[in-house]
Amino acid sequence: MHIRSFYPTDLPNVKSLISSIMNREYPVEEKAYQYGDLDNIADAYGALREKFLVVQEGSEIIGTVGIKEDSDSTALLRRLFVHSSHRSRQIGSMLVDTALDFCKMNGYKRVVFRATSRMEAAIKLLQDKKGFVDKERFAFNDVEITLLHYKVH
Repeated sequence: MHIRSFYPTDLPNVKSLISSIMNREYPVEEKAYQYGDLDNIADAYGALREKFLVVQEGSEIIGTVGIKEDSDSTALLRRLFVHSSHRSRQIGSMLVDTALDFCKMNGYKRVVFRATSRMEAAIKLLQDKKGFVDKERFAFNDVEITLLHYKVH
């Protein structure tokens, strides 16, 4: 298993992983998330201070995370997903650590993660283990969105 940058040839597997998790685990939340970035990940996460990472095990993509520039000082942490059969192996934790290291190396001061309140595993990981703080909650299309903030050290 290793974490690496996204390759354009990963696109079908990445889209399949994310859409299957959203369909199965978060069907109500799906309408709160736009999928435009997944149509062309290389362009959507292709700016100098952006990156899309995958976890590969054998020939399979089992996890993802994206870092998107929101402003000079703020990055968005997006698309944090781990295949259900590979959870409880610290893969999400490793993805977040790698993403936060990237943010630090690229001069970001803050990282923001948006989740629905039902995305409990991601919220728990980010708050309890990574130091993210719950900053705001609001309703959107029948779901509650939680904004978590992290101060880059």
